[in-house]
Amino acid sequence: MAYDVTIIGTGPAGLTAGQYAYRRGLDTLILEKEGVGGELVNRHHIETYPGFPDGISGPDLRSKLVAELEEYDAEVRLTEVEGITPGDPHTIRTGGEEYESEAVILATGGEHSDLDVEGEERYDGHGVFYCAQCDGPLYRDEHIAVVGGSDHALGDALFLTKFASSVTVVSRQKRLSAGEHLRERAESNSKIEIMLDTEVTGVEGENGLVNGLTLVDGETDEEQLREVGGLYVCVGLDPNTMFLEGVVPLTEKGSVVVGSDLMTGVDGIYAAGDVRQHSGREVTASVGDGAVAARSVARHLEHSPEASPTE
Repeated sequence: MAYDVTIIGTGPAGLTAGQYAYRRGLDTLILEKEGVGGELVNRHHIETYPGFPDGISGPDLRSKLVAELEEYDAEVRLTEVEGITPGDPHTIRTGGEEYESEAVILATGGEHSDLDVEGEERYDGHGVFYCAQCDGPLYRDEHIAVVGGSDHALGDALFLTKFASSVTVVSRQKRLSAGEHLRERAESNSKIEIMLDTEVTGVEGENGLVNGLTLVDGETDEEQLREVGGLYVCVGLDPNTMFLEGVVPLTEKGSVVVGSDLMTGVDGIYAAGDVRQHSGREVTASVGDGAVAARSVARHLEHSPEASPTE
């Protein structure tokens, strides 16, 4: 027996899609390879989320979304999807099981992008980190650098001021992409220094630990060595689509190509959140995607030749 819809991923897009699918009465399966909540568990502060004028932490929002989903006695299985065979129904392959589903919502998000500079890989886990929420307390009274200019990057920088003696935000852009309120909070924090139009070209270290960054000024090409005890990288996400190669159309960067209803180039397969092309790269945008994808699936199944008559 095939499920009506299978949702792959439990970040904000996947959790919201699950809620909407259950509300529509769809027989729904949710698959997640790691912990439920996706990147929400790593977000210290989400500034722009409706209903929370002072913001909300990622873990708190995750708890609220999971609690709402649990009201529907949702079927969630922790297993990694290895591949999808499109068909009628679609077949989803995991480590030891196969599931059939009339529709699929891809909500797999992405992995943290690397800087791809000398020394980054060598010191990964030894001063180079990608989750301030996870590792920030390890660097109490240290000088820390955060690379990136997004809401996520500034949120991490503000979080790190609780532990670090000072935080330097380094961005290649001439203007931070973060929202105005978050920029103002960062700029007014005495522990935070912001360096714009500056690129990290190398991670330096000694005795197996990070002790500095090589920085290049974008205007003058002047190079400098900045001493830091740790580096947090917040420069975007690489979409989790390795298992989708040859299944649905992807961009050169691996994002899923979708239409206005979030359907991919394969009938009945949809994509929502950061995994898709032109994603808003914000939690609120991913939540909206999850709702749109679930509604699109419901309409798709209503018009399916084998759809049951509506009561």
